Amino acid sequence: MTAQVQATKLRDWMRNSLSSSLAQAEREREKLLSEIGRGVNSLRDFCAQLASKAGEDMEAKRQNRAQYRAAKAVARLTTLIPGLCKDFNIPATKDSTSLRGLQRETSKLASEAARTREEWLRQIRPYYILDMMTLGGNIDKLRRLSEELHNFLMGRGAILRSLEELDDKLSSLKKSQTLKETAASQRHSIEQKIDETNHVGESLKAQFDEIRRNPRIVNFLEADSELRKLRSELIWRGFSRLGRPLKKLISISERGDYPLPVEVRESTKEYVRRPFATFLTEEDGYPRLKSVMSALSGAVTTGKLALKGREAKKVVERSDQIISGNSLGTIHENARGRKKAYDQFLADAETAALVRELKSLRKRGKENRALREEFKSELQRALDNERRAEEQIQTILREIESFSRKISGEDLKVLSQ
Repeated sequence: MTAQVQATKLRDWMRNSLSSSLAQAEREREKLLSEIGRGVNSLRDFCAQLASKAGEDMEAKRQNRAQYRAAKAVARLTTLIPGLCKDFNIPATKDSTSLRGLQRETSKLASEAARTREEWLRQIRPYYILDMMTLGGNIDKLRRLSEELHNFLMGRGAILRSLEELDDKLSSLKKSQTLKETAASQRHSIEQKIDETNHVGESLKAQFDEIRRNPRIVNFLEADSELRKLRSELIWRGFSRLGRPLKKLISISERGDYPLPVEVRESTKEYVRRPFATFLTEEDGYPRLKSVMSALSGAVTTGKLALKGREAKKVVERSDQIISGNSLGTIHENARGRKKAYDQFLADAETAALVRELKSLRKRGKENRALREEFKSELQRALDNERRAEEQIQTILREIESFSRKISGEDLKVLSQ
């Protein structure tokens, strides 16, 4: 039967399932740590005893140069080896990483102590034979304990390392769950903001529609709509494909290649910048526009303004229509009439106030829609983060299940909650 275990309770479940093996491994670990600590202390204590003995011998055997030199070498040796032990400590934490570090430090201490002993042994022999054997025994014990710790970590201690790896995986699971919770919280917050912008949009639309139903605004908007249509018609019938030639006319005039009267050049610039507004300021017959088109046609005809054949033909034809055919007369008359009505509406204080409010509502509505789109982008990012976190949670859960089955030997299902 498949056991179902919540991730938060999995570690306790594993310890209970592996209690016998864990207890044995922990006892062996504690025994090794204790023996290593005693071994290092024993090496320090023996060096202290041997140093005291060498000091006494140096005082008592000054007349015997060979024994004196041996005693002096022992005194030096018993200073160097404790120096190697100075920074050696049993780690407070007993995880596998700390134990591997301890194993390396123990092996290093034993190797360096043995090398130091061998270096000074030539100056000590044939004296202190038993003492050197005892010192060598203490060093060999540390080497043996280092090997035992290594074997433990690779053998029976592997179960402890497995539990540590399980802890790491559970920690990763917890982090992913926290990330998902954060993303979900962000998503809820953004959804609320989107709802707020929807309510604001509905409110602005209601205010906008109410103002548009006002008779004063209805008449104003009709005039505004007519002006927009007339502007489009002017651009299409009067200035379509003339933007680039007019700009080139200004350029060659300013360079001196095709001199123009100042007022004609300025009129050309105004028509390039604001064609409809400039057209509305014209007197009957729009003489300023005709002077501009006459100058443009003349520049093209004389070759001062270089254009391709088809484009040059279109410019000349359009100029002739405006100059001779008075092709924009009806547009000019209607536009001036609608502009006059438009201005009269705005001259009324109440209508002007309603128009300002309408523009303000349009602006606020546009800003609100932009804000809503921004929130939608943020919401998508939050959803993506939440989805990725959930995918990561499921991946880690599968890894934990597989790992737990391997070390426990039991079939189980790990639940995220």
